[in-house]
Amino acid sequence: MTRDSLVRSVTKRLDTFHSASYFAPAMAEALSGAGIPQDAHYLVQRSAPLGTASAELVVATFFNYAPAYVASHVPACWDYVRPDQATAARMAGVEAMSGQILASDGLAGTGMDRTQIDELATRIVERLRPVHDAQPLSGRPLYAAHVNALQSVRAADAALQPMLDLWTSTTLLRECRGDAHIAALVTMGLDGLEAIVLDSATGRSFYPWSMRKTRGWTEAEWRVAAEALTERGLLTEPDDAAHLTDAGVALKEEAETRTDAAVAAAWAHLDDDALAALANDAKVVAKLVLGSGALPSRLFGHGSDAKR
Repeated sequence: MTRDSLVRSVTKRLDTFHSASYFAPAMAEALSGAGIPQDAHYLVQRSAPLGTASAELVVATFFNYAPAYVASHVPACWDYVRPDQATAARMAGVEAMSGQILASDGLAGTGMDRTQIDELATRIVERLRPVHDAQPLSGRPLYAAHVNALQSVRAADAALQPMLDLWTSTTLLRECRGDAHIAALVTMGLDGLEAIVLDSATGRSFYPWSMRKTRGWTEAEWRVAAEALTERGLLTEPDDAAHLTDAGVALKEEAETRTDAAVAAAWAHLDDDALAALANDAKVVAKLVLGSGALPSRLFGHGSDAKR
């Protein structure tokens, strides 16, 4: 496996912990408790580090959310919750979710006890520190906002600090690569909707119906984008059963390659042995989270045959 492939693998495995927070009942409870309507949870918690962001800023930095959907919640959301309150609620949700994951069957599936998991979390954070220290802020707006908002976050329960630190480190890793990936997609002539239509067609992301629901696109808007991508030779057909063509697979891989190049300098601060060790630790994190049931697998797959 090449270094770039290993970096991708580490990032994806660790991202299971970050992604689980968007589905955790504990997170929903924390955000609702802060006065945030359920259908605005994602937009508010992730955009809060940007301050009282406009709809346009959220559309630009999130990239693949429908402008009309974003505008239906932003900036009105800042009338009932301050960004710092939203972030505080988010971190309370992460803390509660972490406690639930550690108390789940996922822990037994790792073959480790609680102390060992805490040690692993701390080890991952320390191994990622030189990578974070080398990641540039320039050209990475959502990452930069999170660096400021998530610095020195403390858990209410000190016993959960290692997991909170791990989530924070993983989130910064995700947002930095995410900003770079958006830049890569733009240079390849894709807009946000086209990017997620192609992503759904891989069969490894959200089902098309789930992607439309969570990101606010109408089926008619989706069809227009799918037809355009089919005409470009990137999709096999313009419906939810579409797969990527060879050209579509190649385009997706080129986007990842350009993203790899954008983050390579930061990852160069880990030698091959450290990167391999990190990959093994990241595998344990993924096993812990997936074994806990924190990520709902029914939302991921190919086509439109999943239960809605």
